[in-house]
Amino acid sequence: MTTQLSPQPFDRFLESVTSTRYEDFRRLPGSAVESAAAFEEMRAYVLELYRGVEAVESSVETDGQVIDHVVADTHPAARRWGGLAVAPADGPPRVPEPDGPASPDPRSRETVRPEPQNPAPLRPPPADTTPLYRTTLSGLCRFPNLAAFSAKEKPFGLEAPAAESPVALLPNKRYATGELDIDCLGGSSRVNVWSPFAAPSFQATFSQQWYLAGHDGTLLQTVECGWHVDIARYHDARPHLFVFANRDNYEDGHRVYNLDDGVFRPVANPYVSPGSPLLVSQSGGSQVEYRMGFYLTGNAWWFYFDDRPIGCFPVAWFNNGPLTTKATRARFGGEAGSAISTWPPMGSGQHATAGFGQAAYQRAATVFPVGGGAVYPNLAQAGSVTGTCYSLQITNNSVSYDWGTYLFFGGPGGNC
Repeated sequence: MTTQLSPQPFDRFLESVTSTRYEDFRRLPGSAVESAAAFEEMRAYVLELYRGVEAVESSVETDGQVIDHVVADTHPAARRWGGLAVAPADGPPRVPEPDGPASPDPRSRETVRPEPQNPAPLRPPPADTTPLYRTTLSGLCRFPNLAAFSAKEKPFGLEAPAAESPVALLPNKRYATGELDIDCLGGSSRVNVWSPFAAPSFQATFSQQWYLAGHDGTLLQTVECGWHVDIARYHDARPHLFVFANRDNYEDGHRVYNLDDGVFRPVANPYVSPGSPLLVSQSGGSQVEYRMGFYLTGNAWWFYFDDRPIGCFPVAWFNNGPLTTKATRARFGGEAGSAISTWPPMGSGQHATAGFGQAAYQRAATVFPVGGGAVYPNLAQAGSVTGTCYSLQITNNSVSYDWGTYLFFGGPGGNC
């Protein structure tokens, strides 16, 4: 017999945010908040996030996260942007299937991923409401300060603006990625999902896409998506869907994950919400993958998941920066971060040479050139893949139209 968990009612949750003190949190297991001042900054953030929000009911999802079904017009993104997003009439372009003898890759038939379905089904919401994952003080206090909650370092090899000194390879990030410099309106790929181990509070591991502009030493801006394992953020070790945007060189106050700050503007009752847990592949068995990516249209970077519009980052948020009109680099692959001496597994934890059914992959990697259409890119290796931790194999423009350009990547991590 299963027991349905009941979340703290929304109004009582807000009351607790107002009344709780630093001393109540700093000694709790898992708390990392560094000072009373950092705690007060977190409290102010939560209270501002929920200013004017009206919740009709709340529920606990299978991963333990609380979802508040809020009146759509009071959603933080609706307050910021004047309403929730309305999906564009046309979706992103697709790569044409070949006229010649190319055929589906036989590995595709081993991918028992069903046709598009919600990976973490949301309960039918009350009328005129939309779901919103609850941001709590207990969750924020797993980080030393508010800036750390949204932290994500510059990608490998990119330099700071000309007024600053160049950025060297950051010691707490490793990559196994392929990239292409191209003026584009985004792209997509089919992202294979695994559940590698990451140490709580000290490590995170990603499979993702990046679309970048300003990486030539001007103003670095990005939109990013994929899955990651981040126990401090989600309080579990499962892979979660994420979206991320950065408008000013990854600096504090200019980067956001998922629905933070109301910057990402979701459609009403999206097919899946950023932050949702995803289904996971089995070693030597069924392989789970999701098609996802960004497309710049209607003055917004639209995020699509399983070919469905989920929401967008409006270009207005990028303050007339380079990403308001196009991206100039696309990147696909894996990322790992660590604050300790050892590195977490990336992908499935297996090296690229393990191949299908064992190693993580992204297939049908696609970019959308500014001139229109969609193409399979010729990716070049980028990132730190030497040593025993991680590896990468790229195949560009394969004859298989449903694999196209693809890459296998990952590894066990460790001391390297």
